[in-house]
Amino acid sequence: PVDEVEMQLPVFIGDYTDFYSSREHATNVGKMFRDPDNALLPNWLHIPVGYHGRSSTIVPSGVAVHRPLGQTLPKGETQPVFGPSQRVDFELETAFITTD
Repeated sequence: PVDEVEMQLPVFIGDYTDFYSSREHATNVGKMFRDPDNALLPNWLHIPVGYHGRSSTIVPSGVAVHRPLGQTLPKGETQPVFGPSQRVDFELETAFITTD
């Protein structure tokens, strides 16, 4: 029965490369690190942007995702505080597993 199915990762994922393929996602991430008016770098529309991903962030559907903890510097403060991330950008990933 379907209600007894448990989602699992079919393989050990040691490494992967991720590509920004969504303009909205790239803009949201850019707003976290740059001036919101210049969130999307001009070359984003002309070259594929890829980066080395963290395989520890890959989980099957249904696994709880916890808000990351870290240091932030609240407005008007001079000392950072430790706590939950205030802004988090989530994205949906689709993976393809190929083999010989």
